[in-house]
Amino acid sequence: MRNIMTGNQAAALGAFQSGVAFVTGYPGTPCTEVVSELAKFEGVHWEWAVNEKVALEAAIGASLAGVRTLVVMKTLGLNVAADAFTQLAGTPMNGGLVLVVADDVGRIVGDDYQDCRHYSIMSQVPLLEPSDSQEAKEFMEMAFLISETYEVPVILRLNSITSKSKSVVKLEQDVGQRATRRLAHQKSLQKTVGNVVRFGFPNYDSPMLKEYWHDFKKNWTALQDACNEISINQVEMGDREIGIIASGVSYHYAKEAVPHASFLKLGLVFPLPQRLIRDFVGSHRTVYVIEDGHPIIEREIRGMGLTVQGENVFPRFPHMLYFTPEIIEEKILGIQREKKSSEVPFRLPVNCPGCPHTVVNRILKKNNIKAVGGIGCGGLGAFPHVGAMDVVKCMGSSFGIAHGYNRFRKDGKKMVAVMGDGEFWHTGMNGLINAVYHKGEGVFIIEDNFTVAMTGGQRNISSPLKQDSIQNRISIEAICKTIGILDVYVVDSYDEDRLEGILLREMDKEGISVIIARHPCLIFASPTNT
Repeated sequence: MRNIMTGNQAAALGAFQSGVAFVTGYPGTPCTEVVSELAKFEGVHWEWAVNEKVALEAAIGASLAGVRTLVVMKTLGLNVAADAFTQLAGTPMNGGLVLVVADDVGRIVGDDYQDCRHYSIMSQVPLLEPSDSQEAKEFMEMAFLISETYEVPVILRLNSITSKSKSVVKLEQDVGQRATRRLAHQKSLQKTVGNVVRFGFPNYDSPMLKEYWHDFKKNWTALQDACNEISINQVEMGDREIGIIASGVSYHYAKEAVPHASFLKLGLVFPLPQRLIRDFVGSHRTVYVIEDGHPIIEREIRGMGLTVQGENVFPRFPHMLYFTPEIIEEKILGIQREKKSSEVPFRLPVNCPGCPHTVVNRILKKNNIKAVGGIGCGGLGAFPHVGAMDVVKCMGSSFGIAHGYNRFRKDGKKMVAVMGDGEFWHTGMNGLINAVYHKGEGVFIIEDNFTVAMTGGQRNISSPLKQDSIQNRISIEAICKTIGILDVYVVDSYDEDRLEGILLREMDKEGISVIIARHPCLIFASPTNT
C-alpha cells in the first residue's frame, strides 16, 4: 500500500510504528505537525511543554524509565534546549530518545540561518537526514535503533522542504500489528543514580567514571566503524569525472541536475563514514559537496585532508543558500537557463486583519514610544511597514532587554517591553522576575491572545480550558502579583483609549507596571476552539 504524505506526517508514522510512547516539544515551524500528527494515534502520550529545554528534560526522564521518546523543535528551539542537550550524549539512554530538529534555511524573511548539525558535532550526537517522506519514516525507525544500540540520543534533521513537501510513502500491511507491539520496546528500568554530570573523576578512562556514566568512547568508536556499512549511506556509481556527496533534499536536486554523475548519498551525516568518503573521493576526478545550510560536511571532509569543491562553488554569503536544480546545473555544468519572471510582488508579512496585537503597535507608533519585542505575532510590529518596535530578538527576551536599557537610558525615555502569552511562559517570566528582584522600572506589556498563534494555534498553560480538559490553567496576572508587582492591569486590547491611557500614565511612574492586553486570537482562539 502507498500513500502521499508530508515529511512531518511520515516522521510521525515512523515514530508510531517504532513504538514511541512519549512525545513532547514546543511548536516551531516547520516541524510542529510531527506532534499534532502523533496526537491522533491512540496509546501515545503527548505534551506541548512550556519550552524546549523543559521538553527535553521530560524526555530524558521518560527514556530513563525505559520508553521510546520523541522531542520535536526547530533549530532555534535547540538553542533554548542546549543546556540540557550538550550534557546528554554521555547519559546512557534506556528507551531510545530521538530529537526531530528542523532547520529553516533560505527564507527571504526569517530568523533561522542556523544549522543544527553544529550541535551534533559539538556534542557527539549522531544525526540522520532524510531526503524525502519515505526516508523520514524509515530514518525515524533507524534513529530509535541507533539510540538504543549505542546508548546515545539521536537527531533526525528535517528542513522546510522535507517537512512540508509531499511524496510517496510505502505503508506496511502490518501497521496495526506493529503498533500493538509498542510495549515490547519498553526496557527494564536501569539504575538511574549513576546518571550524573562528568566531574570529580581523574580522567575519561577512569573505571569509576564508566560505572557512573557509561563507556561512551567504546560505543562512539563502534558507531564510527559501523557507519561505513550502514544501509542509509549509499554509493551510486556513474561518471567518474564528477562525484557528488549530498544529503537531504539536496541529493534529489543534484540527481535531477547531474544525473550522469556518481553519488555518495549520506543518510547518517554524523559521524561521517570516513572510509566510504575516502574511497569515493579517491575514485573521482572532481567531487562536489552539496548540502543545505552551512558547509559542515565539506569542512569535515577537508579536515580529513581530502580535496573537494563546495563553498568555493556555492557561496553562502550574504544569504544562507538553499539549492535548486537550476543552481546546481549552472555551477557544475555551466548551463544557464532563462530565469522565469514572477508576477507576484514581494510582500512583507503582516498581522491578520483584526489581530489584537495591531492595537498595541498603533499606540506605540502614535506616541513614538521606544519598544522591544520578540519573535512571534507581536514581533511583526518591527517591520518597516509597521514601524512600531525598535528591537526584536529571540522569544522571551524583551523583558530582560528593557530592564537593561532602562537602567542606563540616556535620554530619559523608558523602553517598553512587549511579549505574547506564549513567550511569557516560554522564557519571558524569568526576565520579569529578574527585573523585580533588581528593582528595575518600566512598563511590560503581555499580549494575551489565548494561544501560540504564529505556529498554528497550539494551546499554552494560560489558554482557556476545554470542557473536558484535565490540564490546569495558570493565571498570568496571578503570577505577576505573586512575584511582587503591585501595578497589574488587565485591559481588552480592543479598548484602545483605555489601553493607551494606562500605558502613558504608567510610563511616568517609578517601578514596574504590567499591562495584560487581552483579546482572543480571531483565528485560533474563537469560542468554538476553546
